Amino acid sequence: MLFDIRIYQCKPGMREQHFELYEKYGRASQSRMLGEPYSYVKSIEDPNEFILMWSYEDLADREAKRLLMWDDPEWQLYVTHSKSLGAVVSQYNKLVESV
Repeated sequence: MLFDIRIYQCKPGMREQHFELYEKYGRASQSRMLGEPYSYVKSIEDPNEFILMWSYEDLADREAKRLLMWDDPEWQLYVTHSKSLGAVVSQYNKLVESV
């Protein structure tokens, strides 16, 4: 199994606004393509950080699902709204395999 760990940093005080936007426009379409997140958590130490983890069978499964997602009009609507809000300032990704 492959895990895609995504750590996002928001502008100070904007994490909750981003969550609201994601719940309204992004989560349903993204989950339809990728399945439910393996984990979706708020950082306790940093009030501007959140972490999403997705699980895939392997790299090929990840690539195929993410290509479908980026072609989805509903996901593109979320991306447009997210860019407009401007809450997320950075994203760090790490791909790891279970042993």
